[in-house]
Amino acid sequence: MTPDACALIVIDVQNDYCDDQGTFGKLGFHLGAVQAAAERIVHLVEVARRAGVPVVWVKTHHDRSTNSRNWLSRRTRAGLEICATDSWGAEFYRAKPAADEIVVVKHRYSAFVGSKLEVVLRTLARPTLVFCGVTTNVCVESTLRDAFMRDYDTVLAEDCAAAFTEREHDGAVHNVRTYFGRVADSATIAGLWATSA
Repeated sequence: MTPDACALIVIDVQNDYCDDQGTFGKLGFHLGAVQAAAERIVHLVEVARRAGVPVVWVKTHHDRSTNSRNWLSRRTRAGLEICATDSWGAEFYRAKPAADEIVVVKHRYSAFVGSKLEVVLRTLARPTLVFCGVTTNVCVESTLRDAFMRDYDTVLAEDCAAAFTEREHDGAVHNVRTYFGRVADSATIAGLWATSA
């Protein structure tokens, strides 16, 4: 967990998932947990930058070129767009990348599917990936699992990830802890990075 071994992966902290005026807010989902996680992510990103830990930002974009029939079957019943390419809903919420930080655009739950993430991570050559973002049980867990399958050491920053229900979040945390990696809170991670920098 030393800074020179780690990269921080921030997943889907975007308006449609986190802002009250975004798609999930309009659908009545409880956003308290994801908004609180986003605030903690801001701090963890600052710690990572000071420690020299690269931050990789992952965001979802959906448009006609990537919306397969199967994928569209999972869209909201209300017919609202989610993170449409170039929309306000697809913009980052609260935590935002610096000009020199890498942004990876994904079109599926796992950021490894159809994106440049794998090449980015090979280039960074950091064996330990620390994951945060939303939602814990969907895109964060999907990407973390795929990283584990590629032999990365995976760490979930538990309080910097969130789902729309506590049950969904806790289930994903259990899966990671039991099968796919380690779980730590952001204070522990920040402490390790600060003392090692």
